[in-house]
Amino acid sequence: MLLVILACTCLIVVPLLMLAAQGGLYAVDRDRAKGAVEAAALLAANDLSRVLINDPEFGFVSLSNFPPNGEGTLACDGEPLPVTGINTLIGTVRQLAVLGHELQNKTISELAEDDRESLQSTVDSLNSALSQAVASHDRSLKGEAQQNSQIDNPQHGVHKLEDHHGQKIDIEKDVADFLKSHLPASLTLDSIEIENGWLSAAARSSIPTPVPQNYAHVEKGQAVDKEYRAFVDVPLFDKTYTFAGLGKSSALVSAAHFSPADDNHINSIVRVKATFSRNSQFKQVLPFGLDAPGKIEIAAAAQPYSMDDSGPAGVMTMRFCGSSVTGMHTWRDLLDQSNFRDRMTMTYQALGGDYPLDPLAKMRPSRLDSAEGTAEQFAEHLYFWLRNGHLRPQIGSIIEMLNQRFQSRPNDLYAYEFKNDGSISRRSIAKSPFPPGVTSESQVSTTVETCTNAGINPIIIFRNNVKRLGTRSGGKHAGQPIAGNPLNWCEISEYGGDDFIAGAVHKGRLATGLTLANPFDANSSFRGADGKTICLQPRKSYYSGGLAVDIEIGGLVQPNEKIEASTISLIKNGRGGYTR
Repeated sequence: MLLVILACTCLIVVPLLMLAAQGGLYAVDRDRAKGAVEAAALLAANDLSRVLINDPEFGFVSLSNFPPNGEGTLACDGEPLPVTGINTLIGTVRQLAVLGHELQNKTISELAEDDRESLQSTVDSLNSALSQAVASHDRSLKGEAQQNSQIDNPQHGVHKLEDHHGQKIDIEKDVADFLKSHLPASLTLDSIEIENGWLSAAARSSIPTPVPQNYAHVEKGQAVDKEYRAFVDVPLFDKTYTFAGLGKSSALVSAAHFSPADDNHINSIVRVKATFSRNSQFKQVLPFGLDAPGKIEIAAAAQPYSMDDSGPAGVMTMRFCGSSVTGMHTWRDLLDQSNFRDRMTMTYQALGGDYPLDPLAKMRPSRLDSAEGTAEQFAEHLYFWLRNGHLRPQIGSIIEMLNQRFQSRPNDLYAYEFKNDGSISRRSIAKSPFPPGVTSESQVSTTVETCTNAGINPIIIFRNNVKRLGTRSGGKHAGQPIAGNPLNWCEISEYGGDDFIAGAVHKGRLATGLTLANPFDANSSFRGADGKTICLQPRKSYYSGGLAVDIEIGGLVQPNEKIEASTISLIKNGRGGYTR
């Protein structure tokens, strides 16, 4: 019996104990591998959020919003540009389409539809860049010289994989390096497979639905906790709107619900699949092949992050040269075609620089994308100002602004800004901090001569600095608002501001956490709240916002193609005015 017990112990019990021990070691190895792959998936998701494209219609676009402080997004004026998140763009255009419907305004609706159609190409280009970013290095790149030569030619489908700071993005290398450095000695990395796609399960987009909810036009299953649901169509009047899956921070999602990339979604989800070999020390001593599996295969999926769209938006100024015009008491009146009998509409484009500041700048007549009629011009410029503000204003606040009556004081100058709570601030200021009569390069100025129902014949000049976006069509400022002078005008009582008024519209030191080395120097550098120099200098208009749209109503003459030296001198000396 002792011999039988000894034999059973040696041939059965001991191998089973060794196998159990190996199973425990296998479980430990698998848990370690799973933890490493999940962390690598989060790393890949972070990298995916940094991928950006230079879109011809909307400028720099990425999965995430980024402030204008990156060395890789410089405009021709030498200052950095903001990066707009794709979901922010889609949410903005959909909200403006809702506004056009609620106001029954054909111009706003058509502009929103034009932008929606342009976004389809933007999404395709971003999807191409995301797929290229996760592709294997030897399959995605054609050689640095060839790639750089094609970077501004999107038809080749080759994108420069750099973030807004100009740093290269190599997801495959980052994932491989991370896994190799975080694996125990008992595991060896055999292969990595990285791909992007979308989720079939409910996912967040980080974009809130319009407020109030009766303006959202969202059905059941199209929203998650008052956010648009990602990867499903959220249609508006038979028009398609689809959002990417994004969160406030990168997060793991179910790999079982992962679907490979296609042309019908924004493929923001990344999946990392890795295979490991186990370096078992007992393979040669265990009988009958009782060793635990020698291979471990783990897959993990992650959703990238999107930063808040926190930078200050541009200001819209409106001035009445003289008292307000009879029949033009609210924005509603300005948008009503029946209030005007138009005589002439002429649109000009600034070429060769900012008119009239730059010596070679000229204003050339242009019919390109020009709305017909006074009411249509008001609608167009309202649209582009709101688009510049993205999702900051709530639809209810916009409609409230349109119903607010103008004051009847002579020469009123109104400044419209977006407040932190989603409302719109309208202040009457005594002095404008912006250079008078300036139109940014490649942007437009429209002069309208009309007659109101009251028999008054105003001439209205619209100046729009944010209509054309990006480095390709937006001029040297790429469609960004013009900075004021002084740079901290939002905090100075002379311009109707102070620290708390500025903070309420997300401007100034309270909102940005920045200070100025010399507020009265147009080229002053920014410092931190503690007064120390910061390495990433933002765009000058970041601190106080800039001039997006300017509207003048009064007896004004049309701009000339030539620049008068005396006019330039007055403007540069801060004594510029408008000709009556």
